[in-house]
Amino acid sequence: MRNKNRFAIIVVALIVIAAAGFAISRFFGGVSYAEGYLHEEENRMIYAKVTPVQEQSQIKVEVTDTYVEEKDSVPVLKTASYVYKGSAENGKLALTSAQQPAKPVEATVTADELVFQGPLEEGGEALPKLVASQDVAYQKQLAAMTARINEQAEVKKKELEEKQAKEAARVEFAKKVEKTDRLVADLVENSQYLTDLQFADEASLCQEQVTDMQGLLEEVKLYAEQPGLQQTEYAVMKEHVSAMEVLVDGIKAMDASIKDKKQRMSDIMSVIEADLAEVKATWEEIKTKGVPKPDERQKAQDKAVSTASEAITQAKQRMAAIDKQQASAGQKAAQLYSEANALLTKSKPK
Repeated sequence: MRNKNRFAIIVVALIVIAAAGFAISRFFGGVSYAEGYLHEEENRMIYAKVTPVQEQSQIKVEVTDTYVEEKDSVPVLKTASYVYKGSAENGKLALTSAQQPAKPVEATVTADELVFQGPLEEGGEALPKLVASQDVAYQKQLAAMTARINEQAEVKKKELEEKQAKEAARVEFAKKVEKTDRLVADLVENSQYLTDLQFADEASLCQEQVTDMQGLLEEVKLYAEQPGLQQTEYAVMKEHVSAMEVLVDGIKAMDASIKDKKQRMSDIMSVIEADLAEVKATWEEIKTKGVPKPDERQKAQDKAVSTASEAITQAKQRMAAIDKQQASAGQKAAQLYSEANALLTKSKPK
């Protein structure tokens, strides 16, 4: 009796299970689903999970698209996720996007594959066929792809850094070559400016003024030596002495002009000396590192350096010479004026 009851219970349980299975199979269209569906390429992996939602008589589809993009030639892993809900009927899915509710998507599903009938996003491409896969296998393959892409990214980053360093060095080298050319040109130009600053006009004018004062003094002496100096002759003497005073003031006024020109010369010499030091240092740094036309550039630089050095030497000589000439002219003019003024003071007209 006890065995008969146990057998009856087992039979009832089997009937219940069969009925439930039949009900579920009909509820979900008679289709069983794989644990997941996977499509794998070298640089892309798409994984989807199809999950029945019994309480709402619906189906839920979650898609994870992991792909590679390049940024400055460096591969970067990106992930896009899509969630769909809808109904299932005999392996046909009518889905609506959770991200884009107005966008319906259709798909077909079996225990072996999942196929979307259209793109998952606006403007996208239709997904390839996804075949049945287990989560463990997907995670293992995803980890392998991630490790591979990260390794490639590190290699590319290193290559990019080396490339950028080489390019930076090339640009810096080109700048230094250009700099030496510019400095050579500046040396030639500034040397000419310095050479053009002469004191010939100032020296000539000083000499003319001293000569004029000597002439005036001679005339003053002639009048002073006359035994009977007339009033008109005395007036002429006085005018000559006044003219000599004007000439003395003119020589003194020329000091300001000479000082200004000397300052400009000093400024140019400072620039030339700085350029000389810089062009020599820069050239020593780059001349053996593949400078284009090195012999031609060396020759041009040597000539510019020689010209600049000579221009500085001559400028210093001119400055020293004009100082000496100006001092001599000033002393001579003061002496001539003093002598003429003394003769005027001693002379008494009738």
